[in-house]
Amino acid sequence: MAGHTGGLSARMSERRTARAASSDGSSDGDAGTALWLMAPALALYAVFTLLPIAATFWLSFNSSAGFNTSASFVGFDNYAKAVYDPIVWKSLVHTFLWLAYHVVMAGGLGLLLALAVSRLRITQVFFRTAFFLPHLVSLAVVGVIWANIYDPFFGLLNTALTQVGLGAFTQGWLSDPALVLLSVNVASSWQGFGLYMLLFIAGLQNIDRSLYDAAEVDGADAFQKLIYVTLPGLREVTTFVVSLAMINGLKGFATVYVMTNGGPFYQSELITTYIYRLAFQSQDHGLAAVLCILLSLLAITITIVFNRWRARISQ
Repeated sequence: MAGHTGGLSARMSERRTARAASSDGSSDGDAGTALWLMAPALALYAVFTLLPIAATFWLSFNSSAGFNTSASFVGFDNYAKAVYDPIVWKSLVHTFLWLAYHVVMAGGLGLLLALAVSRLRITQVFFRTAFFLPHLVSLAVVGVIWANIYDPFFGLLNTALTQVGLGAFTQGWLSDPALVLLSVNVASSWQGFGLYMLLFIAGLQNIDRSLYDAAEVDGADAFQKLIYVTLPGLREVTTFVVSLAMINGLKGFATVYVMTNGGPFYQSELITTYIYRLAFQSQDHGLAAVLCILLSLLAITITIVFNRWRARISQ
């Protein structure tokens, strides 16, 4: 009996070993197949993402006055030049202001319109489409449209203010250093609020209707239902919209370039527009590369801080 049991145990051990060997071979084969399937994507990622990143770092330590000139190693000179360049600091402040304006105006307007449009029954599809249409227009075209609206002599805005008796408020919207950044951001936010509105409408449709019924039973008015039911129900959508608005804000370039080119007196200069000015107009590619790295670090820092804040409020 003991001999029979010992033989059975040995055969089971051999089968387990064979299955393990077969499993290892299968895993190796699957991994190899997966690598072959991913190879084209990995190659494209290396060529179009990793290689430009490496080239940007290399260029930030070199002095290059143009694409056809040879670069020379200058160490951290470009980084020092960025620290002592007042326009870098001015464009950095403007970039933060641009982000804040875009989140408040585009995100806030999207929320308000979502609350209004979601109450409509028959005309909701029409207004959703109408408000989303500006998002389909390119930012360069938006810049041209709003530059004409802001025209101090023949623009729609100053003409409308004059016609309604508010001529004292007419401005040179793009020539006043105190107003230019906000004015350009209005144009950029006008192009983006339609997308945020649709996201908020989707969030409103996912709120449990029984919560509103319970609030009505408790005697809550419309404002209290907004504060205690609607806004908490939109928490996840709101954090997503804010993160999306910040990413879009960091990419702000086209409207500023078309409407003001960073002027007057650099009062609408952003990091992105200054990078373009350095790289393609001043031919200072080393300093432009440093600012590209600065912009990337800024985006990474904002993303980490925002995600931590989002995780904290979700708990």
